[in-house]
Amino acid sequence: MHYLRNLLLFIVSLFLLAGALNAFVDPYGFYWSPTFEGFNARKTQADERVREVTPYRALELQPDTLLIGSSRVQLGFAAESDSFGERSVFNLALPGSGLTENLKYALLHVKQNPNLRTLIIGVDYRYFLNNYGNDPGPWTTQQLMDKYNKNPETTVEKIQRIYPALFSLDTLQDSFATVIQQRGLYNHITRLGSNTGDYYLATIKAEGKQRFFTHQQSGVQQRFEREQYRYRGEHGLFGIGMYQTFIDELVAKHPNVTLYTFINPYHQSYWRVIKQTGHWPDYLQWKRDLAALADMYPQFPFYDFSLPSVETLEDPDYAKNREPMVWFWEPAHYRPAMGDRIIETMFASEQENADWPIRLTGNNINRAIAQSEAGLSAKLTGLD
Repeated sequence: MHYLRNLLLFIVSLFLLAGALNAFVDPYGFYWSPTFEGFNARKTQADERVREVTPYRALELQPDTLLIGSSRVQLGFAAESDSFGERSVFNLALPGSGLTENLKYALLHVKQNPNLRTLIIGVDYRYFLNNYGNDPGPWTTQQLMDKYNKNPETTVEKIQRIYPALFSLDTLQDSFATVIQQRGLYNHITRLGSNTGDYYLATIKAEGKQRFFTHQQSGVQQRFEREQYRYRGEHGLFGIGMYQTFIDELVAKHPNVTLYTFINPYHQSYWRVIKQTGHWPDYLQWKRDLAALADMYPQFPFYDFSLPSVETLEDPDYAKNREPMVWFWEPAHYRPAMGDRIIETMFASEQENADWPIRLTGNNINRAIAQSEAGLSAKLTGLD
């Protein structure tokens, strides 16, 4: 009996010790226990749990400004940046997310965060393609709002979400990995939800920029070549219709919240893939549809950053093959320097006649289309 009791005490002790270590290291950033530089400050394993962590962290912090989007926004904005001034900001962008998921979380936080005053949403052409994210719709308005509506998390739900991982051997393994990886180049999620992109730096350093850039561009092309990915502007409450329903809900029930919508900046090589895969006419029509939507809500600015500029026409400069680009990680993802430029421009500029970005309206859309067409013809040493 003593043997069994001692064995049981030993097992329970190990169990509690593992839980205590996991709670202290907090590898996924569930609760941001005290952090120590060089030990657990960099949450290198949090990438795997962003959907279990990020939306709830934002609710706990109750920021006045939220960044919404896919991995482009997650990697492209540092919520800690001085460009936001005195705003309290959280990066709620989720890798691989589609339009429905983004808008669901945006409305969830609008309803449950009384401090929220600003929503900044980065949109992609791919968001609006039929079957993107395996969540195509169309829905009735009620079905769509049912997707958006979610009650606040209960204590029981929070325990079910967090504490099984606390006593998991997988979490223990990730805790050790977190400690070991503190001084290496690994992606990690910051306290305010942004992704540092250190993996990109490590890859460029190891493989060279040219190989990495070309590989990523090939992946973009394969995605756009999928036959089921087609733009359907008339597809009911899907795409443009879904975004309109979201804005209507915002205007009717949350008038204190200001919405900024921007088309994510793509590198010129990304536009070339859109052209080569036959999406260019639909891509331009999508911009026209966004401009028409912007005309319906003049109080909410829509900006097009996917236009030729010093930033989007950045030469990859393969002669410096081990050095990252200034504005882009690769064709589809931009760096925080670009995110800062976006924020500074949107918050400070109302110039109707600027060439980059262009504020989308019915009056400006033809200029945006002409600029889009002109951007394809620019010559870049690394690509031509």
